[in-house]
Amino acid sequence: MAEKTVRRVIRLFPDYGHRWPLWENSSADRPTKYTMEPADFGLSQSLTFRLRTWYDAWDAENLHDGGWSSPESETAWNVEGANIADQLREEVRAFADVEYDE
Repeated sequence: MAEKTVRRVIRLFPDYGHRWPLWENSSADRPTKYTMEPADFGLSQSLTFRLRTWYDAWDAENLHDGGWSSPESETAWNVEGANIADQLREEVRAFADVEYDE
């Protein structure tokens, strides 16, 4: 019987304390770190730049102090997040799925 290959799952979301919005749970057959970076997945320079810019925009909003500075800023950030998720899916499609909650 052939061994079933388990696809990796990359989660995309920002969180304070980790400057890359990339996360992955380890599994019994492939232990890994939880906090990931673009180099861990071999991501392109363009996606790496977009991830950094997207996180920095989120961090600059200081959401823990009262929310987005404007509805337009929040909408633009959410649109970019969905676009980043699409590019990430494309770049890792050979070995992983991407979870992104808008």
